[in-house]
Amino acid sequence: MTNSKLLLLLFFFLSAFSAFPQDLSDDLPKIFFRNEKTIALNLNSNGWGLGYRYGSRINAFEKHIYEIDFSVIKHPKEINSSNASFLSSESFVFGKLNSVFDLRFGYGKQNEIFVKRDLKSVAVRYFYSTGPSIAIRKPIYYEILYPINDSTFGIRDEKFNPAIHTAADINGKASFFKGFNEITLVPGLFIKGGLNFEFSQKENIVHALEAGIILQGYLESLDIMAVDDNQQFYFTLFLSYRIGKVTNAQQISPEYLKRRKKKLRQ
Repeated sequence: MTNSKLLLLLFFFLSAFSAFPQDLSDDLPKIFFRNEKTIALNLNSNGWGLGYRYGSRINAFEKHIYEIDFSVIKHPKEINSSNASFLSSESFVFGKLNSVFDLRFGYGKQNEIFVKRDLKSVAVRYFYSTGPSIAIRKPIYYEILYPINDSTFGIRDEKFNPAIHTAADINGKASFFKGFNEITLVPGLFIKGGLNFEFSQKENIVHALEAGIILQGYLESLDIMAVDDNQQFYFTLFLSYRIGKVTNAQQISPEYLKRRKKKLRQ
């Protein structure tokens, strides 16, 4: 099963789970109004990334969220290979034009669906955010072999040219820093949504798993590979592990919980 199918299956499962009604306990020992600062490791259906989020409380069950995410965008046709004719050949992705990195700045909201009954239970939330997205394209350089005589080859750094280069011409990839002076930026927009499962057993620490989708669009195609199906718009599934800390915690009054429970049952 591919990463995309696995993440899609997981997302639908989590969505179905969240459809159950919320049950609030009147005798919860500790529930907090709280702000949160967290970092995340993201596994995306088209790459991976890191993120930072600040959650600012609105009330006991809602937060404003401010996010910064940095991710690597991969093309589905990226396949590592090597030149079998040369023992010294390093692995490379044949036909890659650009390494693409995405930087997103998001603002949104998080809402609690299931409240923790105790420190060993799980809080379930849904969240969404939207904002600008910037794709960073860095050209890829290869170590291209060229003959000096019948038995000797030289190496020079070149960008991939599908009209003249074959896999047999490539010794490996050039330094990652080659091409930094040719970086281009492609502006775009994104919208993101998903579910958050917070399971920390400490009141001032956050441990959570998240799953959801990201819709992204850019002003032009990102041209990752020398193929015809490079994309300008992306539908991405993600799975994240998030860790952080709670700040400015305050206990919720029992009266507030009773009013909330009564409102949900109406």
